[in-house]
Amino acid sequence: MSSSKASRLGEEIWKTRVDKVNAELVILTYGTVVAQLCKDFDGDYVEVNKQLDKMGYNIGLRLIEDYLARSNTMKRCSNFRETADMISRVGFKIFLNITPKLPTDQRQ
Repeated sequence: MSSSKASRLGEEIWKTRVDKVNAELVILTYGTVVAQLCKDFDGDYVEVNKQLDKMGYNIGLRLIEDYLARSNTMKRCSNFRETADMISRVGFKIFLNITPKLPTDQRQ
């Protein structure tokens, strides 16, 4: 998929198929979760970090599933660079409405 087509796809999905949530709500919710974990584990911050790591992993899996379902891009990426390009142009646009710039690879 060409980069301009991928960018258009990400923009179209952001505008039409994504429920938006206020960023402040997300920040407050995350802070509440962390505070509750600290209480639940009596200040055992190593265990709190383990739980946050598990939560982050599961959220990442969910984001991947959601990205694949929404973007409907059936073409396989041929290398890591192409994968990163699709994630930056479509995935980040879908979830955060941003398009990060990838660094250029000097080895090419």
